Amino acid sequence: MTLDTVNLETCDREPIHLIGAVQPHGALIAIDGERFTVEFASRNTASFIGLGPEQILGKDIAKLIGEANARHLRSLTLGRSTPDLLSPWFLSFPGPDGTRIDLECLPHRSNGHIVLELLHPEPAPARVWEDEYLRREFISELVTPGALEDLANASARIIRDVTGFDRVMIYRFAEDKHGEVIAESTNRPDSFLGLHYPASDIPDPARRHFLLNVVRAIPDINSERVPIISRKGGVADAQSASPLDLTFSKLRAVAPVHVEYLNNMGVAASLSISLVTNNQLWGLVACHNYEPREISSSRLRFAELLGSTTSALLQSIESTNQLQKSITAEKTAFRIEQQARGGTSLRSLIDDWAPVLMQLIDAQGMLLFRGDGVVTFGAVPEKPLDFSGLCKLQADGVATTAQLSDHIDMDAEQLTVAAGAALLDLSEDGRDYLVFLRSDFEQTIRWAGKPDKVETTTEGGVTRLSPRGSFALWREERRGQSRPFSAMDRDALRILRRALFALNSLEHERAAREAQKTAEEKETRLRHALLDASRASSMGELASAIAHELNQPLSAISNYISACRQELRNADVEIPERAAQLIDEAVAETTRAGDLMRRMRNFISAGDLNAEYIDLNKAIQQGIDLALAYVDLPRLQVNLLLDQGIPRVLADPVQIGQVMLNLARNSIAAMQGARVQKLTVEVIRSGQWVKVYVRDTGHGIPTEQRKYLFEPFNTSTTQGMGIGLSLCRSIIEAHEGRIWAEPAKTGSVFVFQLPIEGANDEQA
Repeated sequence: MTLDTVNLETCDREPIHLIGAVQPHGALIAIDGERFTVEFASRNTASFIGLGPEQILGKDIAKLIGEANARHLRSLTLGRSTPDLLSPWFLSFPGPDGTRIDLECLPHRSNGHIVLELLHPEPAPARVWEDEYLRREFISELVTPGALEDLANASARIIRDVTGFDRVMIYRFAEDKHGEVIAESTNRPDSFLGLHYPASDIPDPARRHFLLNVVRAIPDINSERVPIISRKGGVADAQSASPLDLTFSKLRAVAPVHVEYLNNMGVAASLSISLVTNNQLWGLVACHNYEPREISSSRLRFAELLGSTTSALLQSIESTNQLQKSITAEKTAFRIEQQARGGTSLRSLIDDWAPVLMQLIDAQGMLLFRGDGVVTFGAVPEKPLDFSGLCKLQADGVATTAQLSDHIDMDAEQLTVAAGAALLDLSEDGRDYLVFLRSDFEQTIRWAGKPDKVETTTEGGVTRLSPRGSFALWREERRGQSRPFSAMDRDALRILRRALFALNSLEHERAAREAQKTAEEKETRLRHALLDASRASSMGELASAIAHELNQPLSAISNYISACRQELRNADVEIPERAAQLIDEAVAETTRAGDLMRRMRNFISAGDLNAEYIDLNKAIQQGIDLALAYVDLPRLQVNLLLDQGIPRVLADPVQIGQVMLNLARNSIAAMQGARVQKLTVEVIRSGQWVKVYVRDTGHGIPTEQRKYLFEPFNTSTTQGMGIGLSLCRSIIEAHEGRIWAEPAKTGSVFVFQLPIEGANDEQA
């Protein structure tokens, strides 16, 4: 490849840093960094130091500029900054004919060489008063603006005042690398303000150089470039075995493609100042003159200072805007998290915050996908969209696109409402996500000429990529795209995603725990139901067997007593009145015992209740009397603390009596051998309940048995079958009551409660 034939495949890889030539307004000498001998020199060195390349190549630099200047050169740091800034060195030395030579030198290191770029100094002192005026204007007008547009306009105006160029434009790059003129100061009748330039106008090699070199001055576009000669005698360009790297050269010659491009625009001289923010090329200050124009080094340095200051202020403005949006996003995320701590569901939170979230992201619609469900907010397509195509665009759980139709199939209606989208992944499995929608942004882009380069074929048959030949206004109507998502938008989306992802994960975790708890409770209820069914079946069979076995002796006892009375009558024996009374009571008690066995059998096997409104005190008294009938505890004290003022309760008196019988007999059995034998039964009202306390001074309840007190076939004595307390629980629960044991320092305390008459109705 030669510099004059740039083909289509290699344009973006053109080695412009190895162009091997300089512009004629300066000269270049490159010396060996260790030996300080001249290794390269431009052909025009005689115009600056009085000696041509053939006279200085291979010579010690001290022979040319003097020992003092050579020593000073050795002391210079020459470290490059990024971006590189102008650091002039003014030197004087006697020429070959003894005439004093004054030069302005821009030195820098390059791959083991020290490159000296030589310029003629300004012919007269700078107009200090004018420069001072410009500095004051610079301070007052450039630093004051707070908005980006105001800063760009002020910068363009001041830089034109400093440089005297016909047109100064502030040119901002978009994410796709195309540029837009956002500010302009000109003395020309036409205006480029608002025009767009395609990314191809500035190839990647040029962009890299703009990032490394803040200032690029071309005083005369069509000036003859001056070759750089190496010590071996050839031109030190890309075709040479030892080319000279001109990456940081201010005098580097202009590439042919760029010369053609500027000539097509009618520009004769140009000055570019890079605008760099966060180590990225934000844009350019593009200065055009329609006749050749060389500005003084002092003005060039001042323009460089203006550009660097503008870059710093741009970064400050953008950082402020970024910070403000990030703070807003953080505040929104914090408030959502605070509300979530109060138990609000994620669905409700999104519902409440949807307007704020859409405003923050500049979205017109929003969709929340969770599992198989979707909730919509704002403007969304009537027909649903499959957003899975966005997954491949994700970075840190966020995917954005201004042209959604490039990634998923869409019809015209969907495209109008959802031209662009941002997706936030909210779950590890990818089933939950939040989508922001931006509507179609109908945009008319005013290009400075049709944004296409032209393929041309040279006489030798080489196809080359030529710059655009026309810069006449060309309009492009863009459809099917939304406003692009900026870096600030993506930062805000990442902040929101972090909070929403965490909340969604916590909610899923809570739901999983609740589901597990519900399943465990259901399993427990089923297990208890099976146990109850098994217990009821066992007790029912047992009760039937006991009832069958006891009914016969009870009937026999009743018959024997009646027969005894008849035999006494047949023998004409007069039965004493008290004996007759006892005989009648014995017959009645055996009948009552049989009735009790029948009722207990029916209750245990089928849960039957013969409930009626009863005086609970009377049922308790009957149960206690029956328990005390055959008690052999001479020291036993029985305290009945009944409450005659309690309302009636709906209960089966026989079964409540059975409960009291079982509890009292257990207490009496527990007090065998106790020093103090005291049974206390207390009835009290507690709200809508009547509570009955049965206290004793016996040996108490062993700790290991407390858990199984009311289970069937559990007993702490050597007598009985262990169904008494289980039967008590069944009876009390059948009456919609509850029975339990309370801790006691001595003995035991059992409590059961029953609802008062009308309590259920009042509660209902």
